[in-house]
Amino acid sequence: MLLYSLIIIASLCTALGIAWDIRHHPQHMKVMSVTWPVTGLYMPLFGWFVWQALGKRPPDHPSHSSRQGHQHTVSWRNACVSATHCGAGCVIGDIIAAPVAALTKVTLAGSAFFGHTLMSFVAAFLLGIFFQYLPMREMGEKSRIAALIKAVKADTISLIIFQAGMFICLWFLRRGDVNSAPDTGSITFWGQMVVAMFVGYVISVPANYLLLKRGIKHAM
Repeated sequence: MLLYSLIIIASLCTALGIAWDIRHHPQHMKVMSVTWPVTGLYMPLFGWFVWQALGKRPPDHPSHSSRQGHQHTVSWRNACVSATHCGAGCVIGDIIAAPVAALTKVTLAGSAFFGHTLMSFVAAFLLGIFFQYLPMREMGEKSRIAALIKAVKADTISLIIFQAGMFICLWFLRRGDVNSAPDTGSITFWGQMVVAMFVGYVISVPANYLLLKRGIKHAM
């Protein structure tokens, strides 16, 4: 309990610290002004150094000539930023869905944990696509439908991997218990969620690298 309490306190302090600091470092993409503080929520303390390294110094973007020639020059730095962008939608969706799932007592195949997982995935998917849709529009896509299609194409795989990693980790921390409903009112649950979200982020980085490399996603 004490460990999870410290994790949550550190997460909130990291998110607030980034939110305060980001005012003096405007982002190229407006949505990143939300993404970075959210990143702090699942990267207690470490998220501050990630923000310092990647947020204040925007990652290199593929050159104009590279884009035209379909040779997408990307780095792992690009992939890490792209993963934070995907993670922000997932995390906000999970935070919203968790108490809703608890209140509605939703189940899937008789399992409260699977019901919680399904509801969280749906919310994370919708918000994750929205977080990808916004920069599509900001980068000049005038058609709402085209921007939505591109957002779905760009982020679906990354979202699935993030959520899968997160819930496998959460299942492990719950010692394989899929019958009892997650106690969303407990410190333990939210502390475990922070750990699981970070795991989801880590395993989604390689997926984002490949998506960027293939030109399915564009560097933020």
